[in-house]
Amino acid sequence: MEGALAIIFIFGSIPAIIISLIYFRNRRIERTSLIAAGKDATLFDHGKPKHYLTLKYGMLLVGLALGVILGGVLEANTNMPEPMAYLSMILLFGGISLILFYAIHKKMLKDE
Repeated sequence: MEGALAIIFIFGSIPAIIISLIYFRNRRIERTSLIAAGKDATLFDHGKPKHYLTLKYGMLLVGLALGVILGGVLEANTNMPEPMAYLSMILLFGGISLILFYAIHKKMLKDE
């Protein structure tokens, strides 16, 4: 289990770091060139309030934590292999939390 997680983190984190560095570098260059041309850089602001992101990530982390807890329960009470029990519950509850966030966010936007 630990070997598989180590491989996933190694091969997943290196591309993530490279992609994020390229994204932020290009974004900085675009905004700097807009300001140098005398144009307004608010073009890139999408107007999304940040409290929605806080709710989204909070719900996702709670869903992942529930997935870990229930993965342990599933692994202890069934014949399911440990990696399958944990991974399935983490993905299931992470997905459920994002679907719930979508429903809450849609209702919040409708109320505004």
